[in-house]
Formats: sequence, structure tokens, C-alpha cells
Amino acid sequence: MYVSLGILCFACGTSTLEIATKDNYEVVYLPDGSTVYLNHNSTIKYDKEFNPRIIELQGEAFFTVRVDESIFLVTTEFGDIEVLGTEFNVKTAANHVEVDVKSGLVELKTEYNNSKVKKGVKAVYKEGNKKIQEMKSNKEFRKWTRSLKSEFKKLGKDVRPLLKNVDKELKKASQEISKEFKK
Repeated sequence: MYVSLGILCFACGTSTLEIATKDNYEVVYLPDGSTVYLNHNSTIKYDKEFNPRIIELQGEAFFTVRVDESIFLVTTEFGDIEVLGTEFNVKTAANHVEVDVKSGLVELKTEYNNSKVKKGVKAVYKEGNKKIQEMKSNKEFRKWTRSLKSEFKKLGKDVRPLLKNVDKELKKASQEISKEFKK
């Protein structure tokens, strides 16, 4: 398990960005100040300018959305999730979409039905059903987001010695430059 920078794709000269994970996690900072945490084997696509605020998702992602007057929309194969400002997880699979809200309120919109999903509730829409099923959140997303945090802590421990070496080199360079200016 590791964290990478993902894959950026400037599709055919358009301004569409695509970020995909394989067996890694990805953290994406959007132009509006919102953050997307991508789970393994997931992909998001969005306009580079991020106006309007629309993201296409395949796989699983946790969103921390900055409150804004404009609508934030997550589109999936099975329905769309409209947000005004919240934290929530979206998971798509072969025949369904799940929305699990950590805070705030979102609206899951499908071909047949709309459902406002609030904090502590999980909504599931399965292809072919005409209803959205709601249940108490099991906070399943916490498993993979904890793993992500653990990976970042490990990465921080790995990077810390490198930063100390860089700091030493910068101090040496600074001393050498000071000596040159004194001459």
C-alpha cells in the first residue's frame, strides 16, 4: 500500500483532468478548496477550472466539500449526488451506488427517485430498483480512510530524515553565500 500522485490525463487537449488510483490512495485538492480522498481502484474526472463544480466518480471517494453558493455535484453511473457543503463517502460498484453522510446533507438523485440523505444515514440505490434504500450509517468508509491516514503518517516518518538532510544542506549553502558576500 502506498500513496501516489495519481495519473493526470489531459484528454484530447480538453481541460478535463482525470485522476485514477490502482492499489494506492489519492488525495485531490480541488480548485474551490474542497478535498477528495480516493480509495483504491477509483477514478474522478472534472473540468480543470472546476466551474461548474461537477465531478464524475467511478469507485469510492470521501469528500470534504467547501460551502459555496454554487452547487457541488458528484455524478456516477447510477445517479448524482448534489451537495451544498458537507463530508460524505460515495461508493460505486457494478450495479449500485452508496452514499454515507458524515456531516451535512446531500441529495441522491436517480432515474426514478430522489432522496435527501442526512448525517448518520447511508442511502443505497441498486440498478433496476425504483427506490432508494436508507439505513443507519455503519461508517464503513472509516476503515479505508484510517488506512489512508496511517499511510500518511508512515510517509511522514520516511520523509522526515530527508527533510533534515535538506535543512543541513540549505544551512551550508547559506553559510557559503554569506562568506561570498563578505568578500
